Amino acid sequence: MNWGALPYFDEFWVSDDTDAQQRLFIQWGTSHFFPTLAMAQHVSASPNHQTGRVIPLKFRFDVAMTGRLGMEMKPSDLNDQERAYAKKAVAFYKEIRPIIQLGDQYRLLSPYDNHGFCSEMFVTEDKSEAVFFCYKFENYIGLETPRWHMAGLDPNATYRLNEFEGTERSRYFEGKTFSGKFLMETGIDATLGRQFASRVIRLKKI
Repeated sequence: MNWGALPYFDEFWVSDDTDAQQRLFIQWGTSHFFPTLAMAQHVSASPNHQTGRVIPLKFRFDVAMTGRLGMEMKPSDLNDQERAYAKKAVAFYKEIRPIIQLGDQYRLLSPYDNHGFCSEMFVTEDKSEAVFFCYKFENYIGLETPRWHMAGLDPNATYRLNEFEGTERSRYFEGKTFSGKFLMETGIDATLGRQFASRVIRLKKI
């Protein structure tokens, strides 16, 4: 794919490698040159057919949501719980899709920095809505989750936070409000305790 051909296609396939951990690196690099509006990013099966890596369904969806979400697996291969989760994740993605595909992208913590974590976010042009993503893709003893500093928000506005499929620990942020200045300068302590943990937080200006 190149820029000259892009006007003639709705999307392009970012890579044949669908392993969610490796996709963090692939999609990070690709997004420096191509818009998320055109980047096809699919959720594939686990164990991954290329790497054999076993990754939770939530992590796979959360990685794929930062572009044009698709599914590279048959729903018939999922159990009832997984199908229910996939249905919920697709519905949520449809809500945030305009923010992801048409908003401004901010790369916060690169997977190439060798911290075992990465994060990025997308903000609408008027700064009224945003979606924050963070991931833990490696695990070492004593590896502490960084404090997450957001970007691109209106410092004088107040935002309400809602997390998609949050855990018991993450409910602290659910429905709470923070100023854009606080979220960017002080940041939040959104813990990621295990390998292949991920969080997706939606922000709305109130």
